Amino acid sequence: MRRLVLRFSASLMFVVVAAAYAQSPPSNDPSQYYERGMNALRGAGVSHNTQDAFQLLRTSAEMGYLPAQTVVGYFYDTGNIVAREPAKAAEWYGKAAAQDDPLAEWLLGRLYLAGGLQRDLNQAALVLQKSAQQENPFAEYLLGEIRLEQQNYSDAAKSFRDAAQQGLPHAQQELGVLLEKGQGVPQDKFEAYVWLLVSLDAGNNAAATDLSLLEGDLGSTQVEKAKSQARDLESSVSRSVVAHGCTGWSGEFDVIPSPPPPDLQRFCR
Repeated sequence: MRRLVLRFSASLMFVVVAAAYAQSPPSNDPSQYYERGMNALRGAGVSHNTQDAFQLLRTSAEMGYLPAQTVVGYFYDTGNIVAREPAKAAEWYGKAAAQDDPLAEWLLGRLYLAGGLQRDLNQAALVLQKSAQQENPFAEYLLGEIRLEQQNYSDAAKSFRDAAQQGLPHAQQELGVLLEKGQGVPQDKFEAYVWLLVSLDAGNNAAATDLSLLEGDLGSTQVEKAKSQARDLESSVSRSVVAHGCTGWSGEFDVIPSPPPPDLQRFCR
């Protein structure tokens, strides 16, 4: 009987220890804190706890875990879960950007451009360029906006074309306008119409006015050809085709795109 009790006690102790370990990740493993934090953001009922999620993710971020640093920056950037504090958002994005994270670099550049920090086009361009070099279309698009504001039309057109080919409707519109005017690129009203129509079809109604004006310049035959070319182009430049999962959140296609939420961030780097 004594042996049976000891065996039962040992088994019970093993279960208790295993359960405690499952609930408390190893203190030296930031990825475990990150996983538990992300899990706490999901689901419903008692398993969904945003405050626990934030504390776990912040612990992971403080231990230097890059994905957690970007998520914590997102919370301070958007005011989701915690009060919005752009300076703290920039601090956490900066930590991840220092590890060459293209997502954090884009979001940090966005803050310097139009996100609540003191506006600094040079600093914004610096970090956006690093992200754009890693083929981040949102960084490339915002870099184009900076070049456009600086009247550097040639570099702006290059950035807009790259972002347009990766499915960003406002970049497609900006490229179309530059082609229409012949700024930074040879004037080509036919190609301008194609890109503007692709942008409109993606839901960017702001492209409609320029399209209407171009129809009178091109004539019906050219317009029909441009519509066919736009339809063919959409099969390779629609965001749903080229996004690799980094799509589908509210504000994605705003003039200044909003940050992707935590559950999509892993697809955006």
